[in-house]
Amino acid sequence: MDKRRGLIFVTGLTLLFLQVATCLKISNLRVPSSFIVNREIGEGNAFILGCDYDVDEADAKGFVLKWKHNDLPIYQWIPTRNPIVFSSFKGHIDSNYSESDDRLHKHSALKVVNPMANYTGNYTCQVQTFHGLDTKTAHLQLIVPETDFSLGYQRETNGSTLVFCNVGEIYPLPDVSLLIDAQKVTDVVVNEQIQDYTGYYNVTVQHILPDQNKDMVIECEVSIPATDYKLQTSMPYLGAAFRADAAMLQVFVCTVTTAVLARVLSMF
Repeated sequence: MDKRRGLIFVTGLTLLFLQVATCLKISNLRVPSSFIVNREIGEGNAFILGCDYDVDEADAKGFVLKWKHNDLPIYQWIPTRNPIVFSSFKGHIDSNYSESDDRLHKHSALKVVNPMANYTGNYTCQVQTFHGLDTKTAHLQLIVPETDFSLGYQRETNGSTLVFCNVGEIYPLPDVSLLIDAQKVTDVVVNEQIQDYTGYYNVTVQHILPDQNKDMVIECEVSIPATDYKLQTSMPYLGAAFRADAAMLQVFVCTVTTAVLARVLSMF
């Protein structure tokens, strides 16, 4: 009899736990994987963080919703009070934003306006009542687009030809690749600089052409890891034209030298 009572007690506790656990559950966390920041401040420079959850009105006593950024609180909402925005995001969260008129969902979503690059990170939604707790986390990558993206080549003083690709004031650090005739170049020199006051990156990739007399297509590709952000540009390199220009320059120099020499000899 005692064993039977013990089994009934354990079963009851298990059913009670399952009932409590299903009373509060986050069904979907809406965090974009990446967001491109507009350098101009305005209404269009904003993203939404959404937290969809199921909660029974009967079990909603003590309900609190919190948002965290890299485990630090940035937002808190209790249905009977106004939302609270914490200091690190103050002025960047629209506390009047709402996606629903439901009492327990009215201010669950966040509208983050004019975000900064350091808002990249893990975002956690936490919902809690006196009977339950649930959390979900997702990563968001902020992207600040470049102010300069250029591809070119130049003749060096030693006669070699240098190909270069510049990407200026971009965040985060991108992958930059040079390609010649659709083949990635591995023999490159990469220079990366970070701006102290913004944290933005300047990246230059350079390559010396092994055969500067050959016609080819030069390309530069830029991507940010774990995002869909990509840049691509290309240009023709006319090695034959360089060769012809060099030959013409050589003939011109020889002609001028011969003429000067002849004039000097005629003076004697």
